Amino acid sequence: MIILLRKLRRTIWKTRGQFLAMVAVIAIGISIYISINTAFHNLTRARDIFYQDNNFADYYFQVIRAPEEISQKIEALPEVKKATGRIQQDVAIIKRDKSRATARLTSYNLPLDNELNRIQLLQGRFFEAAPRDSHIEAMIDSQYYTANHLTLPANITIIAQEKKIPLTVVGTATGPEFTYIIKDAGHLFPQPQTFAILMLPTRQAQKILGLDRQINQVLVQFHPGIDEKKAVSKIEKILEPYGYLTSFPRSQQLSHAALQGELDGLLTTSRFLPLLFLLVAAAIQFVLLRRMITRQRREIGILKALGYSNRKLIIYFTGYALAVSVLGVILGIMLGLLFAASISDLYAQFFNLPAAIGGINLKVIIYSILLSLGVGIAAGFSATRSLVKINPAEAMRPKPPGQGYHTPLEKWRWLWQHLSTAWKISIRTAFRNRMRSLVTFFGVTIAVALLVVSFFMNDAIDYMLDKHFNQEIKYDLLVRFSSPVGPKEIIYLESLDGISRVEPFMEIPVKITFHHKSADDIISGIIPESRLKTPVDNQGHQLTIPQEGILLSEKTAQKLGVKAGDKVTVEILIPSIKVEKKELTVIDLNYQLMGQNSFVSLSQAQKLLDENHAVNGALLQVEEAKIKSVEQELSDITGITSIISRQEEKDNIMSMLDSVIYFVGIMLTFAIVLGFAIIYNSSVISFTERRTELASLKAMGFSDREIASLILKETILPAFPGIVSGLPLGYIMAHLYVKTVSTDLYSIPVVIYPATYLFSIGGGIIFTLIGHYLGIRRLKELTPAEILKNID
Repeated sequence: MIILLRKLRRTIWKTRGQFLAMVAVIAIGISIYISINTAFHNLTRARDIFYQDNNFADYYFQVIRAPEEISQKIEALPEVKKATGRIQQDVAIIKRDKSRATARLTSYNLPLDNELNRIQLLQGRFFEAAPRDSHIEAMIDSQYYTANHLTLPANITIIAQEKKIPLTVVGTATGPEFTYIIKDAGHLFPQPQTFAILMLPTRQAQKILGLDRQINQVLVQFHPGIDEKKAVSKIEKILEPYGYLTSFPRSQQLSHAALQGELDGLLTTSRFLPLLFLLVAAAIQFVLLRRMITRQRREIGILKALGYSNRKLIIYFTGYALAVSVLGVILGIMLGLLFAASISDLYAQFFNLPAAIGGINLKVIIYSILLSLGVGIAAGFSATRSLVKINPAEAMRPKPPGQGYHTPLEKWRWLWQHLSTAWKISIRTAFRNRMRSLVTFFGVTIAVALLVVSFFMNDAIDYMLDKHFNQEIKYDLLVRFSSPVGPKEIIYLESLDGISRVEPFMEIPVKITFHHKSADDIISGIIPESRLKTPVDNQGHQLTIPQEGILLSEKTAQKLGVKAGDKVTVEILIPSIKVEKKELTVIDLNYQLMGQNSFVSLSQAQKLLDENHAVNGALLQVEEAKIKSVEQELSDITGITSIISRQEEKDNIMSMLDSVIYFVGIMLTFAIVLGFAIIYNSSVISFTERRTELASLKAMGFSDREIASLILKETILPAFPGIVSGLPLGYIMAHLYVKTVSTDLYSIPVVIYPATYLFSIGGGIIFTLIGHYLGIRRLKELTPAEILKNID
């Protein structure tokens, strides 16, 4: 075996280019497997620890107002392990520059020890229920704190019940429901500059909001194994006298849903993407080992005649594949851990998880080693099956040429006759080496498909931003009032200097029911002739707001199984308003990529509320030079709870897209390396096994350029169809990815611009040419004397 090991070492050195190319493919596959799986396990572990340590609630119940003792009555149910009553309500923050932000004021019972959805201190100290200086103390989320450059203790002013109330922020904290802080389902990314989580003691929150000894939300944690549906029904009956509005499980909680969607996407990617690279690596090794066995046929015969068994020879050739796997997995582990650290840092920016997201997962590393070795062993044993059949005496003689046959193209005589001799030689060679051609085709197809998927992410986000900010919404500012207002307030807005158009609207939280199925939704009542906010259909065409009926959100329609023409029941979920349920006809479906609003006419919305002229918001078109001054003037109006700038929203999203650029760069690199490795190995094998033939062509007067062109044609024949077939495969892979990561919060459209296909084709051509050039770079060293050296 020592002799065989020495021979193996020489073989690896002799074929080091191909060896390293295969190592690169294995390393990429393993690095993807380790980085994504490590990130998945680390993120899952950090989430689970955080949820458990802080008693994350199983269910949420919203009421108009209820006595705080109601939580004890709910906790007495046999199915309930713990119930916590609290207040949660949005209020406005007046920032130092007089602009507005929105805070989700959330109350906490003291002491926090056994409460659900406990908060965890990050910086500063906890608030006191009754501080000595009589100031109201609060805590705020760390993202808002950092984005707005606050320092502890920080003085902020909020507007509640149309009064300005000063607060003292004494610390930053987070909780299990605030791991991904977004205002509602209409927002794709966190907006830390304009949206905050404000945490206060319950007594102080009740005082600020005028809810003495009252709560408006109950959090529940169930005992394991209970009938959840039955338990929820019992709690709803208890809350019915207090204006029960709605309830939802943990799975529909915004923060958890966003985090779970990210985990689902990671899990799918970790199972699918590494497999592609490892399959390609196995195929390359299979082809290379078969060619090595064919080229070393005489040496194998001599070794067998000297007494080496089939088992030892199989181990020798399989050792080559294992050497590729071992070096590949070592590099893959190092790269994977590096990428995992980068991914973990990226998630730390988005998700508020105090537990460390980083770490090394030994189980993932062990699995990656087994996976890599499995690929090497499978490729080695499958390629060396023919070795057993080699007879020592037969092996001493040259292998007889295979039986010739016509290629399928030769049946098309008119085409075959018009092909040059070089093309005919290349076509016959490609068909004669079908396995190598298939592996090249398969590898190039995957590489180009990955290029398409990489560029697709840019296309999808560009399309989403264009559709949302340039087609669906065209206002400059959006204002919401603390309570419904009449025409007088709208006329006042129209009179402000710089405002060129005002469109009032009414937003109503509702429960929509159809055939015993229900879903919570937001209905936006806008004027039919609206130019500042326009719903669109699934083709991107503008929908007309009907005077009667509803343009139902596509996501809500999907949940309920509703189609155009059906009638749905609408129940208002505003605490201060009790009106009868109303039936509306679904006129069409509204397809929103961000959020899930349904639309009705403003008059229809007012009928739902039995309010003739009331509105609770307005869309403003403002002269560009006066947007800031208008915004500051609006900030002085205490009846306005929020002011949203379309440009600031867009800028915030653009600032969060660094992760997409990072992802695209990594994927592009991996795809190009994969394509290069395939083409390089194919060209080297073609060049090596035909040295005699190529030397003969040189002796006949062929130039290096003509011979290189001949081999290039043989490479192009499987590579070009691979590039073409990679385009539709990339589209299919993009569809599968979108299906995995889309949630109720957002849908990613499968939009691939023509430029993406052109760039992918260009990338395929580039790695084909580079791989081919490097594969035949020793062509100049080939001299006619090689004919004598290689004659059998």
